Amino acid sequence: MSEDQGGSGGTYARNTRHTRLVGRALRERWRIRKGLRGTLIDRLAQILEDAASGPREVTAAAKAILSASKINLENISVAVKAIEQTDLEVRMTEIERKLDVQKKAREEYSGGQAYPTTE
Repeated sequence: MSEDQGGSGGTYARNTRHTRLVGRALRERWRIRKGLRGTLIDRLAQILEDAASGPREVTAAAKAILSASKINLENISVAVKAIEQTDLEVRMTEIERKLDVQKKAREEYSGGQAYPTTE
């Protein structure tokens, strides 16, 4: 296993268990400082590119990166749906306003009597 500089200045032996833990943290959306997220992904990418990494460690790193990508896509999807919902609400409010204006105009034209409706 290769030795890398640890986050607190010490060294750590990179291994599959550590890589899986990082993947779990990403998948389960543990509270990770924004500045640290990029560092985690960079470290996982290094594992993928390092010829000294074992197959299990590479697989765990790839799964973790894919999980993070999936989460990002889910977050984008939620944001897009929220924007669409807001847009629909604005459009519906505008349609309702226009219908109210038309209804008032019809009532004024008919002398205050509503037009008979056919059902």
